[in-house]
Amino acid sequence: MMLLLVVTVSGYAQEKKWEHHLHVSGGLLIDREWEKSKTGVSMNIGYGLNYYFSEHWSLMAGLDIRRDTENFFSSVGDGGDTDDFTFLDIPLSMQYHVDRWSFGLGPVFSFCVSNDSYYIDSPNSPYSALDGKEKIKSFYVGLQPSVKYRLSRYFLLGIDGQFGLQDVNKSYDLNIPIGHKYLHNIVATFGVVF
Repeated sequence: MMLLLVVTVSGYAQEKKWEHHLHVSGGLLIDREWEKSKTGVSMNIGYGLNYYFSEHWSLMAGLDIRRDTENFFSSVGDGGDTDDFTFLDIPLSMQYHVDRWSFGLGPVFSFCVSNDSYYIDSPNSPYSALDGKEKIKSFYVGLQPSVKYRLSRYFLLGIDGQFGLQDVNKSYDLNIPIGHKYLHNIVATFGVVF
């Protein structure tokens, strides 16, 4: 009876495991707009709370601040228009763990907290009615795959992706063709686990 109690309690203790993750990430922004793609830099800092259902399966919910910009290393002169956005991301990832590796996949809910505006430098342009208007919607949903490697008990390295599933271009009733815009990124991640 005592052996059964010990096995049951140890199995239950393994299933009730919580981990905290702090991470920083940086990498490539892919801004898919109309028929072309522009690139830039995507950076984020965040926190995740991971709950282990078993030795191999866990669910992590997080909160990230992300900045996507096309001109991180240079400035845009007068007459230039670039994309520069800040998001509050809420990822929810189901993870599979094997040895030191973890593979995750799940949705990410992105709220735009700093939106860029159109800058049209010619008043004769048919797009001048967009001048000063916000470029993207305040919310969109993406898909976030990840691969991570546990360096030690407390540190991990990985690659995260975020693939926008919705057109984020904000439409205005101005009879101006705006087209479609999808935001994607692939970033390297360094994390601290405790």
